[in-house]
Amino acid sequence: MPTGVYDHSVKQTHGMCGTPEYVAWKNMKARCTNPKNTHYENYGGRGIKVCDRWLHSFENFYADMGPRPEGMSLDRWPDNDGNYEPGNTRWATNHEQNINQRAKGKSQYRGVCWQEKRNKWVAYSVGGGKQRTLGRFDNELDAAQAVMSDLENQVQNGMILASDRLVFGSSIA
Repeated sequence: MPTGVYDHSVKQTHGMCGTPEYVAWKNMKARCTNPKNTHYENYGGRGIKVCDRWLHSFENFYADMGPRPEGMSLDRWPDNDGNYEPGNTRWATNHEQNINQRAKGKSQYRGVCWQEKRNKWVAYSVGGGKQRTLGRFDNELDAAQAVMSDLENQVQNGMILASDRLVFGSSIA
């Protein structure tokens, strides 16, 4: 069957058409498989795929992901460049998704971006609560270390899990 073509001979038996989970599954597939989808360039167009287990089975997707919590949507985590698959997909808040975006600046570190207007590296809090600026720095590594220090404080205070810190901290010496 060609990409993006619906097979009308397949009967839907799950009774969940129109639910938030089904819409998320359908949209995930369209972003990754349909070149006419407005978001294809940022998903399928850059190699993001849906695993075979989920591509042709909403039931498998639902069994792995469970019900969508209120106010959450699909997020590829911990690898934002990875595929939609078990172990790399979660239901996430908008805040969590903002943290997990591809870098918009020139930094190699999460939570750090280049602020052209001020000619400084900016460090942002990347875990728990609302996003906040940690400071502006002359060099990228100092900004990254500020992010790590903030994450470690959040772990010590129980605001985020240590496993979340490891994802962010893996690229900082």
